[in-house]
Amino acid sequence: MKVLGSVAKTAYYYKKIQGFCPNWKIQYKLKCKSTEYELTNLLQHSPIRRYKPIAIVAKEQLSGIGQDSRPWFSPKRGIWLSAAYPIFSSEFSSEIFSLSFAIKLCEMFNMESIKVDLKWPNDIFYDSKKLIGFLPRVITRGKEIIYVRIGFGMNFSNKTPSDGIALSEILNTKNICEYYWTAKILKTIHNSVECNNRKEYIIENANKYLTKKYLPRGYNSNEWKIKDVDNNGNLRIYNDIQEKVLKRF
Repeated sequence: MKVLGSVAKTAYYYKKIQGFCPNWKIQYKLKCKSTEYELTNLLQHSPIRRYKPIAIVAKEQLSGIGQDSRPWFSPKRGIWLSAAYPIFSSEFSSEIFSLSFAIKLCEMFNMESIKVDLKWPNDIFYDSKKLIGFLPRVITRGKEIIYVRIGFGMNFSNKTPSDGIALSEILNTKNICEYYWTAKILKTIHNSVECNNRKEYIIENANKYLTKKYLPRGYNSNEWKIKDVDNNGNLRIYNDIQEKVLKRF
């Protein structure tokens, strides 16, 4: 295959695995402050259209923001993207969308013979180390959800903090294609939207992939233990005297 641009390469792999998924409008940035900032600017000038999801992918982010506005380490050779997927429905369940995306990511890796776990609500771990973090949001117009947004980061072949791990390290090779994996992530976003009406399936599989080793930030494992994900997508934790329900949204 002749040398193609980043967008064309991702589109090439996406078409190979696409099936009945919609085509994406994809933009690549060699370097940017944040793909979330870039996506917000794009949507302000070009509102999202039905059946036309949008993704902005950066080779490097200078000021990535994670959960609770914490800095998101986003060096070169990672996969950093922000996506907007059109919904236009009042029936879409925002409460379980984070879980539907998480379990579809876990299934994606299982198909590649990579065993990963869900650290509730929005991290994917390999053994004890973070491989992926993502931040989902829903955008509404009145009672109708018009699209979902995902800020996504995966350690790919980049240097990681001590508590992180890159996919290249898991596979023990640098010979992996970022465009192939980016295409698989876009397909996974679509799959997670498509299964949103299968609540029982989502909750069952969230508990299947849930790691009970790592509590959410602010909770001590000497004081609390994880019970499960309840039917509303919340995390139930407990100790000797009480049970507590933690909500994602």
